[in-house]
Amino acid sequence: MTRIPVSQAPALLPKFNLHVRTNPQPGSDTYVYDAINTDIGIAASTSDVCVKFFEPSTLQSKGQLKYHKDQITEIKARSNSLLSASKDGQITIWDLRQALSAAPALTFKTKDPVLSFDVSIDDTMLVSGSALDKNCCAKINLWDPRTVAQPIAVFENSHSEDVSQIRCHPSISHQFLSGSSDGLLCTFDASQTDEDEALLYVANTGASISGCGYFGPSAQYIYAHSDMETLQLWTNEATQLADFGDVRDLAESGVPIDYIIGCKYNSQTESLYLAAGTNEGDIHLLHVGAGSFEHVQALQSGHSGVVRGLNWDLGQGWAVSGAEDGRVSWWATTVPAQPPSPLVQAVSPTASSQKDKSASSRASNGNSRRFAPY
Repeated sequence: MTRIPVSQAPALLPKFNLHVRTNPQPGSDTYVYDAINTDIGIAASTSDVCVKFFEPSTLQSKGQLKYHKDQITEIKARSNSLLSASKDGQITIWDLRQALSAAPALTFKTKDPVLSFDVSIDDTMLVSGSALDKNCCAKINLWDPRTVAQPIAVFENSHSEDVSQIRCHPSISHQFLSGSSDGLLCTFDASQTDEDEALLYVANTGASISGCGYFGPSAQYIYAHSDMETLQLWTNEATQLADFGDVRDLAESGVPIDYIIGCKYNSQTESLYLAAGTNEGDIHLLHVGAGSFEHVQALQSGHSGVVRGLNWDLGQGWAVSGAEDGRVSWWATTVPAQPPSPLVQAVSPTASSQKDKSASSRASNGNSRRFAPY
């Protein structure tokens, strides 16, 4: 495959500096699978089947939720709520206004391990994707959260392997996307409860999908990355726009990458970013063009192992990451006003990073690289 062009574009994003990170207990082998921001602080899903909460900016511990009986596969935040899914076959909604020891506000149960889920933009639909069952069915369950007893529809013929990703459309409440280990991306219209009628488009990526989602001003595009560390771009009508192949080949261009963490779309600048990592814990952020990459920055010293999750908010100027080293790391474009807790390790920006921060702060957020395939 032709070598993918890579250029340097540090002004595209403000410089993220590492300010604080948690210190795992000596001898602990607990992984952090993901870390997100909620109304009460940072929530991190961990391999000891917990969701742990931390104070933003300082990462002081605020407690934990322990309910699931098997690996927590995904967590999401909504207003005053946390949602969690697990291989125990349950999706739970927690009211964060209540004590963390309280029972879930709602629970959705299936017979199969839940690998991914999402909620529609208007909160009237919850969709989950499951692992392949003993009858070789990979099910997509649809619920109305207002009537949780049974799914309102079950789609089980569109995929032949695990349904690894579910993503609801960011503006069309009845549309969602599924990605699977069978390599297929399927777009559904959930206003139709018959599976054949609901299935709108199918794209075959040719690789086991580990992540997918919508992007573009009208969410007219889809990105998909795979277990083989490949990245592809499609229209939401299943026309392929770009196939970048194995992004680990970017090492030939001076950007060492061992795996993909995920993608993030910035609606303000209409830009798609790829987050990728190294086995040593570095995180690389790259702007994704129609046929090229721009390396924006590297987030270093936050982790010493494979990074499982990264979430950021450019408007608020923060990022949070979790990794197999057991650490949660907080990154920010400004120094936090509150001093860190002695329970965590504070990291002061170096002189060079302060210089980068100053330069990036002068760069306009309007410096965009809009994805324009045509």
